[in-house]
Amino acid sequence: MEFSSVIFIWAFLPLAIILYYCAFTISFSKEKRLQVLNGILLFFSAVFYLWAGFRDFLVLLTMVLLNYGAGRWIDHFSSENDAARKKRKTVFIAALVFNLLVLAFFKYFNMMISLAQILLKPRNSLIEYFYALAVFNGSRPDQMIRIVMPLAISFTTFQAISYLADVYKGKISAEKSLFHFSLYNCLFVQLVQGPIMRYQDLGSQIKARDHSLYKFAEGIRRFCFGLGKKVLISNTLAVSCDKIWAKPVTELYTSEAWLGLILYLFQIYYDFSGYTDMAIGVGQMFGFRISENFNYPLTSESIQDFWHRWHISLSTWFRDYLYIPLGGSRKGEFRTFLNITIVFLATGLWHGANLTFLLWGLIVAIQNIIERAFLGSWIKKNPVRIINWLYFYLTLLLEVVLFRAPNLYHAVKYYGVLLRPIPERAGTSILSYFSADFFIALLAAIFCMGFVQRACASFWSRVRENTPVVIIRTLLAFVIFAWALMSLLNGSYNPSIYTNF
Repeated sequence: MEFSSVIFIWAFLPLAIILYYCAFTISFSKEKRLQVLNGILLFFSAVFYLWAGFRDFLVLLTMVLLNYGAGRWIDHFSSENDAARKKRKTVFIAALVFNLLVLAFFKYFNMMISLAQILLKPRNSLIEYFYALAVFNGSRPDQMIRIVMPLAISFTTFQAISYLADVYKGKISAEKSLFHFSLYNCLFVQLVQGPIMRYQDLGSQIKARDHSLYKFAEGIRRFCFGLGKKVLISNTLAVSCDKIWAKPVTELYTSEAWLGLILYLFQIYYDFSGYTDMAIGVGQMFGFRISENFNYPLTSESIQDFWHRWHISLSTWFRDYLYIPLGGSRKGEFRTFLNITIVFLATGLWHGANLTFLLWGLIVAIQNIIERAFLGSWIKKNPVRIINWLYFYLTLLLEVVLFRAPNLYHAVKYYGVLLRPIPERAGTSILSYFSADFFIALLAAIFCMGFVQRACASFWSRVRENTPVVIIRTLLAFVIFAWALMSLLNGSYNPSIYTNF
């Protein structure tokens, strides 16, 4: 069930809100009322997950029970004596391995079996091996049984690991209530695509949070704007984008190839940031503060800056639970560069079970290392910002090829089209992809990139709460909502990118 689906907007969310706020009319104590409210949210979270299938629900239930038990067990061995510390470490490592094995089985089993078949099959030359790897797309052959990835397995696993690691380090105490822990790991508000929330941030809100008419209204506005990003911008651009990427590479013109990259960058940004806005909005409707996940990443001037602004919860997760435990930047330059490489290879694998993502992660790591070594300081000192942006967008778009291409062979061919030095044939035009809806969506995508918003941030913070501005924002939100809803009811193209990750 997608946030941008008609069933969620017209049935699931309204019913959840009605039942949730009906609980306020019942004469409960404050503590009892919160238990009832959380019970309603847990019920709807279970329904949300069951919508994906009973098997997915069983996987989630198993993960919740085992991680809850592991957290309690780790906390039990909190004594400072050596025997207790060893048991504590053993339980933590066992739970960590279990979570990673579950994630690896569902996410990478198909890829590993297919790679084994490629490598073990007798071939006449190394060139045949390289070609087989180049056209590999991460899936198993059709005639074999495939492992289907459960909904949101990556996000729920990472939240569980962060919880166990924080309990192990003594940053938090293990949650004694299975009810509260289940809601933390299953809350439908940020279940499918995050943001990845730490227990100290979300767990405290499960036990105590404030509700207000202002927060509820702000949540509605945020949801509407996020829905507009997803449906009116991302989905509209996705139609032309998919047409370009569906064409055989040999039939693409250079202008088409570059347009395909730009559209996919916009598509994935407005798809994911739109979802995040909707998640934050829904959270506010139920009294939660969900973490921001984007900080105008398309206004960055370097790849390092970009990763401080894009998918913030994932970047900080890898920093805190992989980069720093590996030694961070404390053990010399070589180890620092090695740790950066490991982190981005892991980031690549997290995004997908394909060799393209692995190579993408390696290239991003190399770029981060180069910027950390010398280029980043030059970029910060360079007063001609347009040069910084040209460097950033050129490198980012070239990375997008690997992120979008189905296999390495397709990526190499696509690079060849992008860098083709010869002029295109007469009559070549990208205007065939343009329509009125496409043009409006493209203009909206450019306007909402963040340059205008960052420039006006100080002024906006002073006027956003003024009554006329609030009225205008509310009217604009409902116009966007109505427009997006009509588009959905007309059966518009409604893909979801990050659900697959």
